[in-house]
Amino acid sequence: MSPKPSNSQLTAKQWHQFARSALAAVDLSGEVLMRYLLGRARNPVKLKGRNDLVTGADLDSCRVMKRHLKRSHPGSSFLAEEPEFSENNRSDFLWIIDPLDGTTFHNRGLPFFSTILTLEVCGQTELGLVACPYSGDVFMAGLGRGCTHWNQRLRRRRQVRVSGVSRLADALVGYSYGKNETHAVHMAASLGALFPACRAILRLVGTEIGYVASGACEAFLDNSSTPWDFAAIALMVREAGGRVTDFSGREWSKHSHDIVASNGTLHRKLLKKLAGATV
Repeated sequence: MSPKPSNSQLTAKQWHQFARSALAAVDLSGEVLMRYLLGRARNPVKLKGRNDLVTGADLDSCRVMKRHLKRSHPGSSFLAEEPEFSENNRSDFLWIIDPLDGTTFHNRGLPFFSTILTLEVCGQTELGLVACPYSGDVFMAGLGRGCTHWNQRLRRRRQVRVSGVSRLADALVGYSYGKNETHAVHMAASLGALFPACRAILRLVGTEIGYVASGACEAFLDNSSTPWDFAAIALMVREAGGRVTDFSGREWSKHSHDIVASNGTLHRKLLKKLAGATV
């Protein structure tokens, strides 16, 4: 039996079995999302909050992912953004699914969307996966196994590390605008504190944090943290050598209400700027 990396619950063989299942699930999700993006299926929309939509693409992509994972790993539990797909089977294995991160953009025909999938084993995040079907970018991390980025179209694959940028003036920072008006007002204040200090502010959805892990940008922040959005992504950034906390500087967990993921070098400077933001 293969040895386990430090702190991992899984052998290499077990992890690779789960990784293959996860990749197949996000590929299925990507096929569904691209079919809707290209207008080959009707995409009904329901508004859950000011900036929070659920569409036919959300539901169909989650359905195909869960079906595949249940077939591959019977008895697993599920936590999904859409509650009708959550299922507590009291299993040690929990799949956390966000089938469509960037629903608003996808619904408007924009390419800034992704699928996020996480595997927890006995409450510990073991695998994180983000895939952007439009660009072909895939980011995958394993606990104690580092983070890998590849692009299926460009046929490029590499183990990644966060950037070494040490000045806010050189930093590219991603953000999410939250799910309601309170979140939006708070984020506007946070960005107001950061905007003059940073090189650029980005809004690319999901893959932004993959890009933090890969060193393409330096940080990401969100004030409406959820496990399906960020459990995978926190693992990626940490495995790539970065740091992930809440806005107060406490280490991020799936119970945190907000998140700052960075290359680590800039983390204190970012937290200081955010602490000075006034609503």
